[in-house]
Amino acid sequence: MLYPTIEPRRHGMLVVGSREKIYWEECGDPSGEPIVFIHGGPGAGCSEVSRRFFNPKKYRVILFDQRGCGRSKSTGETTELSDLTLEHMVQDMECLREHLGINSWILFGGSWGTTLALAYAKLFPKHVKGLLLRGVFTASQVELAWLYQEGGASQIFPQEWTAFSAIHQLEEKLIQGTQEFFTQEIKKEGRHLQTSWKDHLSAYLRVLQSGEKQLESDAAFSWASWEHSIMSVQGLPKLTTDNQYRNRSMALQSCHLFLNDAWLRDEKRWSSFTDIEYLPLLIVQGQYDIVTPMKTAFELHQRWGNSRLLKIQGAGHASSDPELTQALIHALDEWSFN
Repeated sequence: MLYPTIEPRRHGMLVVGSREKIYWEECGDPSGEPIVFIHGGPGAGCSEVSRRFFNPKKYRVILFDQRGCGRSKSTGETTELSDLTLEHMVQDMECLREHLGINSWILFGGSWGTTLALAYAKLFPKHVKGLLLRGVFTASQVELAWLYQEGGASQIFPQEWTAFSAIHQLEEKLIQGTQEFFTQEIKKEGRHLQTSWKDHLSAYLRVLQSGEKQLESDAAFSWASWEHSIMSVQGLPKLTTDNQYRNRSMALQSCHLFLNDAWLRDEKRWSSFTDIEYLPLLIVQGQYDIVTPMKTAFELHQRWGNSRLLKIQGAGHASSDPELTQALIHALDEWSFN
C-alpha cells in the first residue's frame, strides 16, 4: 500500500531560465536521504499520490513540476516551445538542487521521467547517488515507432489506434475550414495507416497550434485517450475532458520534443551510458508494459554494469498497477544507494 497522505513541509516557485518558474515542494524528513521525484509526460505534473511512494521517516522527498507543466508557470502567457528542451529541463533540476542546498540526490523517474533522469545523470553524475527507474524510455526511433506508428502497440489496441490515427481527419477539417467530415469513408479507405510516427506527430502538432479551439481540444483528448488506454493491465478509470489543460500540455510537449529536440535526435550520443554505468541503477519494469516495452529496460540493464532489473509480472506501465506500486515502495524501503 501507498504511504498515508502527507502535506509538504515547504514549497515554492523557482525562477529558471529567462521566462520560466517551476513549482517545487519538499516532504518527509529534512535530514533524510534526498530523493527527487521526476514525473512523466512530457507535460504531466506531480500529484498528491506522488508523495506517497516514500517513507517520510527515511527520505527527504523533493517533487517538482517540469517547466510548462502543472503548477509551473511562464512569465509570458504560455511556455514557448523554443524554451522547451531536454537540456533546459536538466538545467532546471540542477538549479533546484542548488537552491535546496543538496549535495547529491537519488533520481526516481517514471516513463518520460526516466529520460530526464538519465539525461541529468549524464550531465551531473557527481550529484547523483543512484537511479530508480520505472518504465524506461529513451525516445529512440524504435520506441517512438512502436508507440506512434502502425505495427507496434496498435497491434494490441487496434480500436484505440484507429481513433488516435484519425488525427489526419482533424487536420483535413482544419485545411477545409469546416466541421463536416466523412469519417466512415476515411475509415473504409484505410488512409494514413502506414504513415510514419513523424507524420502522425506532425499532424498533431499542427492541429494543436492551429488556434481552432475545438479542434485543439479534440486533438488533445485523442492523444490523451490513446496513452490512457494502453497504460494499465487492469485498466484505468475512464478518461474525461475535465483536465484539458493537462491533455493539451502532454500532447503539445510530447510532439514538439520527440520531433525537434536535438539531444533526443542524437541517438549515438544519447544511447551510450558507459560514462555513468558506475552509478547504482535499479530498474522496476512491468513485464506487460505496452507504452515502454521491456526490451528497452532489458537493453539498458545489459549495458549498465552496476544495475539490477526487477521484472514485475502482471503489471503494465501505470505506477498504479498494484504489483508495480508495491514493487516500487519495497525497492524504496529496502534498497540502499550508498
